[in-house]
Amino acid sequence: MNYNFITINDDVYPECLKEISNPPLKLYYKGNLDLLKEERLIAVVGTRNPSSYGKLCCEYMVKKMTSANITVVSGFAKGIDSIAHKTSLLTDGKTIAVIASGLDIVYPASNLSLYREIEEKGLILSEYEAGVKPFKSNFPQRNRIIAGLSKGTIVVESKNRGGSLITADLALEFNRDVYAVPGDVFSEYSKGCNNLIRDSRAKSLSNINELLEDYSWEVEEKNDSNKYTKNQILILNCLSSEKNLDNILMETKIEQTEILAELMTLEIMGVIKSIAGGRYKKIL
Repeated sequence: MNYNFITINDDVYPECLKEISNPPLKLYYKGNLDLLKEERLIAVVGTRNPSSYGKLCCEYMVKKMTSANITVVSGFAKGIDSIAHKTSLLTDGKTIAVIASGLDIVYPASNLSLYREIEEKGLILSEYEAGVKPFKSNFPQRNRIIAGLSKGTIVVESKNRGGSLITADLALEFNRDVYAVPGDVFSEYSKGCNNLIRDSRAKSLSNINELLEDYSWEVEEKNDSNKYTKNQILILNCLSSEKNLDNILMETKIEQTEILAELMTLEIMGVIKSIAGGRYKKIL
């Protein structure tokens, strides 16, 4: 089967990708090629096995990126990559998936429905001809395209080694910005991010607004009635003063399993803060 492709000599081929040391001479594609013309391209990468914290961070940041008209670039892998693509599509955002095989091979196979949705609403890119399987050596090659296409790269969660750090290294080599979401010091999946920050190789990113400010990109805020869930509004109303978890549970009557997730989400959103003594305060 033959697929549409562009070459490095075509007008639509991104100038930023031409700047890297070994740009692909040909890119096969499915979907909306106009996404390559977008100026606001940011890569989101991370572990294939994210924690609930990493999942929440990724979802929240991508939602904010959508409202700022940022196109999310990622690698279609399990975990953070897939969450980034899915969240972008769920929020009517724009996303580009760069894959490590021919366009006729969906890897991982469990992402077939996601592949079809990106094909319809976003863009799928590959430098490999039809029939090429996702060999291990293809993934670092794919990562250079992700880093090369993007103005900056966000690493959400990563072990001390892995594809996400390869992408970060390539972004730095290409003189692009790298951001890392700080994580639990006891978690294996946060070591890569925490070390990037420690070594001054990435800027700590705890709120997407920090990235928006770096590029002077504006974001259209929705009104507050749409911004928070019903439970989040109950929690925020409860936190007219500092309170511990027991007091919040008593006043809101929300199930404990639900309230912990909502508190984590609100903290990631930057509207509440956990403080000494297991207490929470509102910082709106």
